[in-house]
Amino acid sequence: MPEARRCRIMTKAPLWSLFLACLVAGSVSAGLQPPNAAVATAHPLATEAGAAVLNAGGNAFDAAVAVTAALAVVEPYGSGIGGGGFWLLHRVRDGREVMIDGRERAPFAASADMYLDSQGDVVPNASIDGPLAAGIPGVPAALDHIARYYGRLPLELTLGPAILLAREGFPVDEPYRRLARFRLDALRASPEARRQFLYRDDVPPLGHIVRQPELADTLERIASAGAEGFYRGDLAYRMVRAVRAAGGLWTERDLAEYRVVERQPVQTYYRGHRVVSASLPSSGGILIAQMLRVLDALGYHRARGVDRTHLLVETMRRAYADRAK
Repeated sequence: MPEARRCRIMTKAPLWSLFLACLVAGSVSAGLQPPNAAVATAHPLATEAGAAVLNAGGNAFDAAVAVTAALAVVEPYGSGIGGGGFWLLHRVRDGREVMIDGRERAPFAASADMYLDSQGDVVPNASIDGPLAAGIPGVPAALDHIARYYGRLPLELTLGPAILLAREGFPVDEPYRRLARFRLDALRASPEARRQFLYRDDVPPLGHIVRQPELADTLERIASAGAEGFYRGDLAYRMVRAVRAAGGLWTERDLAEYRVVERQPVQTYYRGHRVVSASLPSSGGILIAQMLRVLDALGYHRARGVDRTHLLVETMRRAYADRAK
């Protein structure tokens, strides 16, 4: 980030044009050429982050890192470095396909009955809200893993857009308001969440700027030290202390021993097309394969009108029934 910081001091340019100019300047000096590519994400600011990194000479994996980190900032209701995820990668030069499993993991002290009361009944929302609901995060380790083994650019560059978004803020949009309203009771129950994500103890108005300086500091730590900066040392100690003070189970060992897993993706065929998707512990790939094979066997491509809708709905219903079992 040193070049980017110097650029920020020297100009009053808009955030993204500024960051892009700094990245491109660095990539030109390294002899890299911007690729032909497209980026699609759940949030326009995350899309801009991925495009900026591609234009700086990064590859698709660098863009995935940038997008993941940016979404962790602008979609606190749907993702974040405190959770986990899966990344399905395809490398053109050798055809390698792999699923990066960076899903969150239960603490070592977790048990099968940790969400039951003394009578053996389920404690409402204990697995969703509060310290016992917190798994050991996987996203920081996955970002470091993808950058280290598949990316072209250092984390100092690929995490740059997310760091700026966290520090300088982003405007609240309607999806943020809708989901903040949906989780309003849980947000109000946490003093830190209330301070960070609400405005005057309520859903922020449209356009309200959400700034997350502590998150920016953490992302900068990951950018400079990789996964070690998150899972070991002072930050890990402070996270464990906070979780345990609130009644959670985390230990420093939980963080230090977290590992990303590379898994073989699920592969199927549909009408001559090879479809590659996520493997367990994600259910998505298996369900997609099941649904495509059933639809093919039932002649979905020949159906029309109500029959077509009926085949699709019933196929999906059965696949998700299998998932529930």
